[in-house]
Amino acid sequence: MVDAPPNPTHMLLFAAGFNACGQLSFDSNSDRHEPDDLFCFAKVLEAERIERPVARLSYTQVRIDGRLCIAGIGPRDSRIHSLAHFFAEAANGEVLMVQDDDVSVCDGQGRRQPGKLLVKYSCMERVRACDPLKSWPLKGAAVSTIAAFAAGFAILYQDGTVATMGDARFQDCLGRDVSDEAPADQPGIVLDLADLEEPIKHVSAGGYTIAALTESGGIYLWGMSPHRAESRKRPFLALSRVPNYIEVDDGKDVKDMAVGDLHVLALTTDGSIYALGDNRNGQTGLGKSAGHGVQDWTKVDFHVPSGQKAIAVAAGPRSSFILTAPVPA
Repeated sequence: MVDAPPNPTHMLLFAAGFNACGQLSFDSNSDRHEPDDLFCFAKVLEAERIERPVARLSYTQVRIDGRLCIAGIGPRDSRIHSLAHFFAEAANGEVLMVQDDDVSVCDGQGRRQPGKLLVKYSCMERVRACDPLKSWPLKGAAVSTIAAFAAGFAILYQDGTVATMGDARFQDCLGRDVSDEAPADQPGIVLDLADLEEPIKHVSAGGYTIAALTESGGIYLWGMSPHRAESRKRPFLALSRVPNYIEVDDGKDVKDMAVGDLHVLALTTDGSIYALGDNRNGQTGLGKSAGHGVQDWTKVDFHVPSGQKAIAVAAGPRSSFILTAPVPA
C-alpha cells in the first residue's frame, strides 16, 4: 500500500474489500502472496490523474497519468486490458462493447460520420478472435456507459436514456416488459426511467442489481434477489422489475454511486459516503464491526485527506473504491 504523505496536487484512490488475489495491492514491492481483505478504506494509489477504476473479481485496473496500472490476476492479453474501459463483461461470460462500423452515417446536417456498432460477443475468447455474436447499428445517440450484471447489460446513451438487454429468464433485471416487439436479447429502452422527464447521468450494475442516477441526484434501483450459489445470502434490498427511487439519508442528493454483486455505494453532494449490502469481504468499508453486512444506508467513517474532496466511487463484485481530487484553490 501507499503510505507516504499525499502530494497536495495529486489525486488519490482508496479501496476496500476482497483482496485474495492482490487486486487491491498496487504496491509492486509487496511480497505477500495472500494479502488480507481490506475492511476499511485504505489509500492504494496516488497520481496526478486517476480515472475511475475497472474492477473484476480477480483484478483491478486503473488508468493513471495516461498509463494502465493493474493489480491482481487478470487476462494475459494486453489488448484486453487496453479495451477494459470500453467493454462490459457479464457473469455469464458475454461481452458488450461499442466498435467502429465500416459504413458511415449521416449526422443529420448532411455530413457523413464514421458509424458505430453495439457489438455482443459470446465470451472473451470470441473478442480475441474478432468473432461477434451479434451487432446493432447506433443510429441515434452515442453510448456513454455500458454496465454488466449477472445475465445482461445496462446501456446509458449520451442523451440520458437507458436501455437493457439480457436473459429473458431474469426479466426483472431488465427493468422493462419483454415482448416480440421488444425481446430480452435486444437493446430495449427502460420506459419507467424515460418517463421521469429527467436524463440519467450514470448507470452501474452488479450481480442482479442495476442502478441509475439522475441529473438531479436521485438513485433508482431494480433487479431481483440472488440465485443459485448466492441464494443462501440474504437479499440486501427489496428489488423488483420497476426502477424504484431509493432515498439516501433522508433524501440527500447523490453525486455518484456504484453497484457490486451484493453491495451499493453512494457519494452524496455534501461529500459523505454511504454503503449498504454485503460486507463479508469488507466491501462496504464499514469495518469488521459491520459483520456480514448492513440492510440500510450507513455512513462510512471515511476521512478525506486535508485539501482533498471525494469526487467518485466505484465497485467491483466484492470491492469498493473512493476517488479523491485536490480542492481547487
